[in-house]
Amino acid sequence: MKEDLGKEDIGTIVSTPEGPSPSSVDFVVNEGVVHRGQFVEMDYSEGTLVALVNDVVKTNRYFERAESVKEFEASGKKLFDQFPTSEWEYLLARTRPLGVYAGSQLKRPTFPPSPGTKVRIANANTLKSFLGFAEDGLFLGSVEFHDLLVRLPLSRLLQKHLAILAMSGAGKSYLVSVLFEELLNRRKEQGRLAVVVLDAHGEYTSFAEQATKKEFTDYSTQTKLVKARDVRIGVPKLNIGLIANIIPGLSTPQKRDLERVLNRLRRELRNGMEPFNLSTLQAEIVKDEEINEATRKVLMSWILSLEELHLFDRTDNPSLYDIVEPGVLTVIDLSEVIDLRKKQIIVAYFAQKMFSDRRAKKIPPFALVLEEAHQFIPEKVSREGAISRSIMRTIAREGRKFGASLVLISQRPIQLDTTTLSQCGTQIILRVTNPYDLDHIGKSAEGLDRRSLDMITSLRVGEALMIGEAVNYPVFFRVRKRVSMESRHEVPLEKAALDFEEKKDARLDEAEEFL
Repeated sequence: MKEDLGKEDIGTIVSTPEGPSPSSVDFVVNEGVVHRGQFVEMDYSEGTLVALVNDVVKTNRYFERAESVKEFEASGKKLFDQFPTSEWEYLLARTRPLGVYAGSQLKRPTFPPSPGTKVRIANANTLKSFLGFAEDGLFLGSVEFHDLLVRLPLSRLLQKHLAILAMSGAGKSYLVSVLFEELLNRRKEQGRLAVVVLDAHGEYTSFAEQATKKEFTDYSTQTKLVKARDVRIGVPKLNIGLIANIIPGLSTPQKRDLERVLNRLRRELRNGMEPFNLSTLQAEIVKDEEINEATRKVLMSWILSLEELHLFDRTDNPSLYDIVEPGVLTVIDLSEVIDLRKKQIIVAYFAQKMFSDRRAKKIPPFALVLEEAHQFIPEKVSREGAISRSIMRTIAREGRKFGASLVLISQRPIQLDTTTLSQCGTQIILRVTNPYDLDHIGKSAEGLDRRSLDMITSLRVGEALMIGEAVNYPVFFRVRKRVSMESRHEVPLEKAALDFEEKKDARLDEAEEFL
């Protein structure tokens, strides 16, 4: 990789009404080009001060008064011909000082650099240490405008959870696929996680397919695909906590009666009875003389509603121990399930079971990835409409202590539970334009100023801002090219229309031939 020495002076710090100050430094660009989102450095009494360029303004005194320009141009003369306008044009870069780099130590700036101080493009080696990148870390992309790869330590990125936020079409799924590639590429001696993605739209099912072209890396042998239509939850494995989430209207006496019946059936199971299902549970409720008639009717009504979901059986399918393996990606495809309540129950069950078993060290450390997270952990929605929210909050608060990592992916941050989002130590934000979403991100993310939020609206597809635990300071980067097969989930509208017409014509031809 070409080394970016960053030794050339590109500008000079100037005095403005706002600075220079510990939080704002402006400089005039003397040489070259400076971009918004670029890192610069300058000499400082305690070492090297690194700053982020968050705006670039070009100005010219000849063009400051709009009415004068209009009058002069109306006369038929050109300013360019009459005055040396180009000599008065200059570029002003506005920066936010991030920190002071002194050897291996990082400090926050507490007083301003002096006007007249020379500014340089940040040196790549300095920037690598400054941002906290690791040589053998997860390779997600490259820093914008710098010859520097984004390589992040696994623990720093995932241990305190990760949120990936962006509007539709900004490249969330592409970035997540790159993350999966990096996790699946890890060697045993590096430490491997089990990765389970609850895939709302079938975005990642292509990982389970054998690569058909040489330019793609084949991950099918490391991927397991589980269709939601085949998922079954074993009734004997249900605990009263999960049942209370599934049936949020149960009163305390009703929970107590139901738990007593379940415990009795589990004792009989340990004594040799076959695993029981909802029908067995109904029969036991009918026989239990300690349950009053009103409670019996409520419990029977709820159990009938659960039977209609065709989700519960005598045993689990799949078994958690078959799908949660180190170095393996398990895709639970929820795309064929329309009922949101059913999807939330599946998410809640897998999340609770995985967290419980990880606490007991029965399964390896894992990353649980939740697509369309706002559907499953919604903000300002009653418990009835947020069955999976409670367990996700628990994992967000306690998971880092047990090796249970949460990755939330959402295109509507404003609808995502603030409590859970605030526990995500790292956020990767791609393009977001909705002002309510931006405001929500700003409130949940530390170290994100107004100018950085404004920059998010102008990001192109595949560009992202990373803040939080994974990096010492906010960094804009471009996501690397993926090597796995892309999903065929989203088909261009023209192709979908053409395919429909072709199939329709084929059916007509078959009908005519038959007649």
